[in-house]
Amino acid sequence: MKLYILLLLLLLSSISAIDYFDSTFYLNDWDILAPFPSAPREDVDVLSAFGGITNIPRADQSTYPSDLVNGGKTGWIKILNNNVNIVYNETTQVNWNLIESWAGESGSYFSGWGLSDFTLEASQMVVVNCVGVAKYFVDDMPMQGDTYGLGTSASSIYLEQGNHTVRVRIIGQEGASYQCSVSLISSSAAAAGLMILDSNVVVPDIVNGEFASPYVSIVALNLLNQTIDTNDMEVIVIFDPQQLVSNIALFKSGDDSQGSLQRGQINPINMVLKSNNPVNCTDGQTYSIGISVSTGANFGQVPFTLNFSCKSFGSAYTFTFVDFDFSIQYADATPPLYPCNNNPCPVLLTLHGASVDAKSNAWTQAYQRQNYSWTLFPTNRSPYGADWQFSGLKDAFSALSNLASELPGVPSSLRLQYQADPYRVIYAGHSMGGHGTFEISTHYPDRSLAVAVAAGWIDMQTYTPFFLRLGDSLNDPYVRFILDASISEWNTDALTPHLTNLPFIVRMGSIDDNVPPTHLRRMNRLYDQLNHNPTLGIVSEIPGEGHWFNGVVDDATMQAFFDKHVLAGIPPLPSTFMVTTLNPGSFEGKGGISILQLVVPFRVSKIQVTKISPTLWTLATENVKRFTFYAPYFTEAPNSVIVDGQALKIARLPNHYCIADDYTHYKSLSPKPRGIKAPAKWTICTDPSWQLTERSPLNSGPMIQILQYPLLIVYGTTGTASETLVRQNMAVYLANVLYYQLRYAITVLSDKEFTMESLSQFNVILFGGPTTNAVSKSLESNLPVQFNTNNNGFSINDNQFSLNSTGILFLSSCYSSKSTSTGASSIKTNKQYQNKMKFNQDDANNDGAPQRAGCMVSVIEGTDQNAFERAVMLFPTKSALSVPDYIVLGKNSDYLGSAGYLALGFWNNYWEYQDNLGYITNILNQ
Repeated sequence: MKLYILLLLLLLSSISAIDYFDSTFYLNDWDILAPFPSAPREDVDVLSAFGGITNIPRADQSTYPSDLVNGGKTGWIKILNNNVNIVYNETTQVNWNLIESWAGESGSYFSGWGLSDFTLEASQMVVVNCVGVAKYFVDDMPMQGDTYGLGTSASSIYLEQGNHTVRVRIIGQEGASYQCSVSLISSSAAAAGLMILDSNVVVPDIVNGEFASPYVSIVALNLLNQTIDTNDMEVIVIFDPQQLVSNIALFKSGDDSQGSLQRGQINPINMVLKSNNPVNCTDGQTYSIGISVSTGANFGQVPFTLNFSCKSFGSAYTFTFVDFDFSIQYADATPPLYPCNNNPCPVLLTLHGASVDAKSNAWTQAYQRQNYSWTLFPTNRSPYGADWQFSGLKDAFSALSNLASELPGVPSSLRLQYQADPYRVIYAGHSMGGHGTFEISTHYPDRSLAVAVAAGWIDMQTYTPFFLRLGDSLNDPYVRFILDASISEWNTDALTPHLTNLPFIVRMGSIDDNVPPTHLRRMNRLYDQLNHNPTLGIVSEIPGEGHWFNGVVDDATMQAFFDKHVLAGIPPLPSTFMVTTLNPGSFEGKGGISILQLVVPFRVSKIQVTKISPTLWTLATENVKRFTFYAPYFTEAPNSVIVDGQALKIARLPNHYCIADDYTHYKSLSPKPRGIKAPAKWTICTDPSWQLTERSPLNSGPMIQILQYPLLIVYGTTGTASETLVRQNMAVYLANVLYYQLRYAITVLSDKEFTMESLSQFNVILFGGPTTNAVSKSLESNLPVQFNTNNNGFSINDNQFSLNSTGILFLSSCYSSKSTSTGASSIKTNKQYQNKMKFNQDDANNDGAPQRAGCMVSVIEGTDQNAFERAVMLFPTKSALSVPDYIVLGKNSDYLGSAGYLALGFWNNYWEYQDNLGYITNILNQ
């Protein structure tokens, strides 16, 4: 064994990573201008009203207005340190205690800028990294920072010889700290063209000598001043002491053959492994495999070591899987203590808090091994991720689905005894994961055996209140309504009717100053109120304990709750229950009933259900246009229904109930014709082709929903050379942001490289309208926004927007009713996309081009380059960023926030403008 370890160390040292940098220096001379007011999930720059950070005098005696500073004015300060630590307090004329006494923690948010210069003696590619900030600029180029200090981000850029400036966008609470470095790339790294990061490596564990799953993912930064064609990449194994790997190959995203790593782009490189015989690797050991990555025949090799942890079946282990967007993600799982024989085992699905690594022992060991259920630890796609909303929530279900369908890590001899049931789940989680537990249980309640929330918050607006948003000061109240409606589907307290029949416990420390216990008490109060039982919900509040304490998620009280309900089966429905949603795209259903479409998008829809008998239910609907019974996994259902007084037989997917066209026409008549009886309101629809041209759960919006499916970013090349360069650079910037925040692996293409067939699998973000992007031009007749090729302007309905510095971003279906006449046979419904729309149709229309239900594009454009860049910056990449279906930015939106929007709102169900769903103005404050 000692000889083996010595040999291993010698071999590993021979394949150690190359030296990527000749030298690294840290910026240590900073001019700081802060603090200015800020608010959660809003980036408004007060300085833009006075010329902006690039146009005002630097480091002089000028002062600028600030709500936060005694006397109402603030100015420049100097910090001479590479570890920038900014602290504002009463000494610096900021009384946080007074501000927070009425505003709470939201009052401590502030913004500002930090500027530092450096000089290069020669023109060259460099790697810049700023830790502790989300966004910074090198000269005028935006970069994604390592916000959380995870070591998972870096940026490369080609710079000319001479002086350069780094501008850091500072967002802090009472204080802020960050550090920026510049690294000069070594000749060996330049020859290889790639830098592989040591962090953010995704590998499975080796369980009982075999890979738990075949997928591996590393992260690479393009070090070249050119695009790398990833189709030319090669990966080979150069060290494998027990010859475990029989083959290693790059994993392609779907059917897309157009692979690239743009200059300046950082992106995962995904691989699939095939193994030989089991390896001799005992629990607790590490098995290392050396690989080499090449970007092509003209480039050098980049060696890298993959380290696999060895586990025995029964302990928590990591498996990897292909997520909803074809990216490679991971989760941890602990099998039950006892086999479940021939019946699938229930699953305890538990969601981690912010900054927690899902595979860390601190988290996986916080739960004891359950007797009769799997314990599943998904990632949220990163330690901070999506707050277990949109992509984070889908990731949790991808992990659950993979566990159930593939049984990764389960020895072949035990697969029958250790199956997993994705439809009998106990939902649990802590902190951000406690919030996620509220989300998952209210959006997917029919799978739930019980709900256990520890230290969870209700929603972002309640946790970090938005009432100090700068944009609200000069806004029309209707603008605030639209912004709030775009994120209100995640307001879990509004969805507590879905919990009424589920066993429910909240757990917290009485002195938790991170997530106030009020959040959990409030949810319990709503639960008890709706059940009209003051003692039904269980409140386990531990005196004198804070946010985290030993046993917070799994002491005797919590374990007794799990044990009581794990084998009890799905709780029966009450005699009367509510089904409600603001967005069918994020809601599976309640009581086997799924709402598919609303009459008025992004207004509350409701179905009040009364069980007359086991075979007959009555349903009263409000703001519901289409709904259905789904399953078969949810088996409690009637044989017939009475919907709004109309008797109907049961309809299950692929069929559904829809409001009849004759009824809609009759309701629109005024006055109603005499002597004509109103037609029946509801009918049973069997044709799924409505999904191509109307909103459905697959494309219900708002803007952020486009991220919940495989995604490409396509930049335009049909404008001027400078327009093309800006669109390419901004496309790389957004791809890097999405990688860092949610570990997306997005291919960025030019419009020349993109083929329309890709729409059969991918949603697309288009950088540039029809004048500057050929793909936007091809889709122009389908878009709800009309573009003017003469002045780079655009119009929504009859409203023209052509002023300088006017930007737009909007969501659209790939198809429109005026361009699509195909029927059911034309719909492509790859199961990767299926949520609840389980249709089985042919894959191609008469032209041979597949059309996919739910296909979406997002278009970003501006009347000039500044407006275009500001529109890109508004694209939602985190939870609770209020972006509806479309926004038109005026020239002053940088400092007015949402009060600087010329238009915003939602399209109707046919992807058309509708007055009561939007807001448009031609007059803005200056």
